[in-house]
Amino acid sequence: ADSTLAEEVLKAAPDTDRVRELCKRDGVPDDLRGKIWQILLGVHNKRANLDVPPGGDGLTAEDLQTIKNDVARTRQTVESFRSEQVQADLEHLLTVYCKRRSVKYTQGLNELIAPFFLLGMDSGAIFNCFYGLMAKFLPNTLRGHDLKTLRRGLEMFGLLLQYHSPRLAH
Repeated sequence: ADSTLAEEVLKAAPDTDRVRELCKRDGVPDDLRGKIWQILLGVHNKRANLDVPPGGDGLTAEDLQTIKNDVARTRQTVESFRSEQVQADLEHLLTVYCKRRSVKYTQGLNELIAPFFLLGMDSGAIFNCFYGLMAKFLPNTLRGHDLKTLRRGLEMFGLLLQYHSPRLAH
């Protein structure tokens, strides 16, 4: 028998192709968006380790300040992004990501992770979705000092987000 999108998403091991097919056919209800992102990015049911790795790999004091500054500017027209808790979580997740990947922080990463905060997921799921997005669609963006790739990727991501989910794009 054909499963509905809600039934497929709630399975212990949802079929990614089936979820994609059902989303195309039926649309994506708001209450399932977070789960669907996790499934499509291949991070469904994965535990996130959000401990900051020891050592100075990747981030300087200047990078940490840049993260703090970017977090303070992120989506300030959206009330939830003005909360201290969301700002602390955003700063922490960006720091963990950069340290895990041993990469310098690049301005704009805050805008790539921000939409995941609007989906009602916990910090671990947000981190996993961001990590999955970067690994799947922007794997070499943070290598080297040429940020044109990231800027183009951000522009494309913004356009896709505006087209597919205007509410999340603001």
